[in-house]
Amino acid sequence: MARHFTQAQHASLRALLGAAPGDGAESLAHRPPVPFRDVQRLLALPELPHVHLLGEDTWLLGGRLLRWLTHDTRPGGDYDLFCASFQALERTARHMLSTGYTPCRRHVATAWGPWLRDRIQGRDDHAPCKEATPTEEAALQERLRLRRFPDGREMYALELHSPEGHLLQLVHIPALFTGSGDAVGQQLGFTDLSICQFLLDGRLLHAGPYAWADLLGQRVRVVHMVRPRITAERLLKYAGRGFWPDAQSVRTVFQAVRKR
Repeated sequence: MARHFTQAQHASLRALLGAAPGDGAESLAHRPPVPFRDVQRLLALPELPHVHLLGEDTWLLGGRLLRWLTHDTRPGGDYDLFCASFQALERTARHMLSTGYTPCRRHVATAWGPWLRDRIQGRDDHAPCKEATPTEEAALQERLRLRRFPDGREMYALELHSPEGHLLQLVHIPALFTGSGDAVGQQLGFTDLSICQFLLDGRLLHAGPYAWADLLGQRVRVVHMVRPRITAERLLKYAGRGFWPDAQSVRTVFQAVRKR
């Protein structure tokens, strides 16, 4: 659910972000990164698992950070770690395997009928994962999945379980890093919703142009859309959690879905 920040927390965050007390929401746009430990202290947030895996080319991004910022402690959900190169993905995966993480071997039905049957029968998608061992070097290539976005761009993904039972997904999208621009900015810019444009590199918390303003204002807007139906579903999900989309975002998504 959307968190109602106290007036003191609002003021402290604005000061940390360099926004004057009397300035409007626009003063929170395009803010530079801030030390995530300072944000943790100001908002009295719990420790964030798996921070030791992060670095200059491996980042935690998206909904998990939003849940942390809003003190959402409900169980479930995964951790999406994005890598700036395939080498970073491979290095991080090998480190995880050597420290007790195990490859995810779930087989999820993609057709509606089998998926619904599995849910009714209470099938455990992760039952095959219990047979995995942390030292399976072959699992890197065996479980690495290549997916494609509608625009043709490729995405490499690898899922692993942590020793405490969390599901982590390592992701690399090569097309985002073909030039010499800011890698963090390119990764953030590929995220569809404003409130999910938070990225942690293990030390600094980076944010998209409207992430802070929409977090504090309990709003959400579409900033980048590749898969309209998925973005529509995500808008509904976050509306259910108290983040209401602006009218322009609703129109944009509705028109895109109608054209499909």
